[in-house]
Amino acid sequence: MMFTDVQQMTTMRHIRLTAFLFSCLLLSTPISAAQTLEYQWLTIGEPSGTQVVTIADDGQRTFTFEFNDRGRGPDTTTVVRLNDQGIPVMFESTGVNYLKGEINETFKVENGRARWQSSIEQGNQASDGDSFYLPESWSPEYSAILARAILQDADGKLPLLPSGEATIEAVLSEQINTDDGGKKITLYAVNGLRAMPDFIWLDEQLELFGFDAGWFGMTPAGLSQHIDLLKQQQEQQTDEYIQRFSANISHPIEGLLAITNANLFDPADGSVTADSTVFIMGGRVTAVYPGAVEIPEQIEVVDAEGGFVMPALWDMHAHIQPGSYFNYLAQGVTNVRDMANNPEYIVRAQQAIAGGNIAAPDIHAMGFIDKKSEFAAPTGRLAENLEEALGYVDFYAQLGFRGIKLYSSIEPDWVKPMVDRAHSLGLTVLGHIPSGMSAADAVNVGFDEITHINMIFLNFLGARDIDTRTPKRFTEVGERAQSINLQSEEVSEFVDLMVDKNVAHDPTLGIFLDMFYNQPGEVTAVFKPIAEQLPALVRRGMISSEGFNAGNQQAYQAAGDATKQMVKLLHERGVRILPGTDNGLPGMALIRELAFYVEAGIPAAAVLRSATLDSAQHLGMDQRLGRVAPNYRAHLLIIDGNPLEDINDLHRVRVVVKDNTLYRPDEILHELGFATFE
Repeated sequence: MMFTDVQQMTTMRHIRLTAFLFSCLLLSTPISAAQTLEYQWLTIGEPSGTQVVTIADDGQRTFTFEFNDRGRGPDTTTVVRLNDQGIPVMFESTGVNYLKGEINETFKVENGRARWQSSIEQGNQASDGDSFYLPESWSPEYSAILARAILQDADGKLPLLPSGEATIEAVLSEQINTDDGGKKITLYAVNGLRAMPDFIWLDEQLELFGFDAGWFGMTPAGLSQHIDLLKQQQEQQTDEYIQRFSANISHPIEGLLAITNANLFDPADGSVTADSTVFIMGGRVTAVYPGAVEIPEQIEVVDAEGGFVMPALWDMHAHIQPGSYFNYLAQGVTNVRDMANNPEYIVRAQQAIAGGNIAAPDIHAMGFIDKKSEFAAPTGRLAENLEEALGYVDFYAQLGFRGIKLYSSIEPDWVKPMVDRAHSLGLTVLGHIPSGMSAADAVNVGFDEITHINMIFLNFLGARDIDTRTPKRFTEVGERAQSINLQSEEVSEFVDLMVDKNVAHDPTLGIFLDMFYNQPGEVTAVFKPIAEQLPALVRRGMISSEGFNAGNQQAYQAAGDATKQMVKLLHERGVRILPGTDNGLPGMALIRELAFYVEAGIPAAAVLRSATLDSAQHLGMDQRLGRVAPNYRAHLLIIDGNPLEDINDLHRVRVVVKDNTLYRPDEILHELGFATFE
């Protein structure tokens, strides 16, 4: 399965480990004698971690799990004791989580009661050992235990702690070759952990064979050559699920459609025209009237009932996966700029969306390039030398990508040749500031855009001397941002440089506020205001554990405040701000991103423009998208409320129109298990 919005790296709030491993369920069966099982964790097909499981004679399992992701990654040791139904009655886990925060989690069933404690919560419920505890410190082997317990259950339904229910079903089988001969493996779908099914592969003995999770995966040691087969079949099953779901939520527009009684917002000048009428035909806006007009008979009419009608939203920093399509549409996002992904998946998804087979935002792709190294990101294309890197620029241009994104391990002396090649092919260049360079260096050699607010701050913290391939690109800002005087001549000169060079900025402010404002045991800054709308398991996955700010909360709090002030400063000085999420549940996260801009002091009308017309204009598409006007594509929203007065009203989108299809977000949210926004 592609790396999902549980994600997606969203964080592992962007790549949140607990929720991510919900989408990577594995399976193993009890073994009567003591035995050790070894697994390889794979990053884009290459070994990057291990899991070692020791099974005692009495069935107790002890397992270690670790992997390295650009200096981040968990390292845990877990002990689990099971009852006769294969359900844990004792669980202990220690070590560090993805962000290297301390883990010390326990669970125990005793005297008819289950009790648990971790860095995010503590609780207890009456239990006879018939409910399965979902821990904070999740690891693949624990997923194996969960899947086995579901299969052992007589009715195939297993209640979960603290809440929920899980089921499992067989999907298809494959015959593969191994050193020991042939092996039959079966793909299973697990339901109940999130909106989409999660896939696992088991062999004939119901032992784990492996899983694919897009950028990541796992197989038994020595069998990683089969990961491509797992990926292919899981993607096919995901596509079929997406198509079925899409058919259920899509309302085709047949012929002429009129939207009446609309308070129509134009981001070009910030105006709102009351009682407007909008006509749509063939996926385009054909006419707009500033007032009531006679409606032809026998056409489809949608009464906006005085609602706020505006262009649909853009997410300018996505790592889109099938699991995020419907969350986007439910929150009025119909265009996303993908900033790093498997290019083969992106091309396939673009074709499926253009063909009308799936309900999803349009994808505008940036080609990701990094230098192959221990700190390389697990996606896109990784070059070993400049010649290869330039070849990848050509590769993305030939696929029709809109630009290239450079990452932290790129050699500084590669940057200008890559920029020149990209610009000669009509591609824009953006991304992280490569380690050894400052943001000013990148602007001066031709960057068109700087990605992430921390890259701006590092410019004033001695970026050339900081190994920004590592988590230092976060911790240096968290610890030292408060030392930067935003009114200083140094800051002013750099902002002038950005303006003079017409360099835009994609802050992804939300992921840094999650990081800098982190409070273990509390829902993250992005999702805290909408926590009650989230399904219980999703909400629990958004609870923070210990992070980078542990023991230094005051400095990190100040850093979070400073990032908001910097975004306001950039806007006021004329730098184009491009709202993006880089987060889990990206549709909802985008609206929270916009709310943070308003909190920073940017006027709501300017914020709405940034997420509509400015984003379209930045990609050269402002004559087709970004406004509700004649000859523009029909990408628009009807909102119950007025986001100019309360930006959070963007959550209350009632109707989404994308080309020839109408969507009703309440229907989508209901199908996904979310509460609707009133």
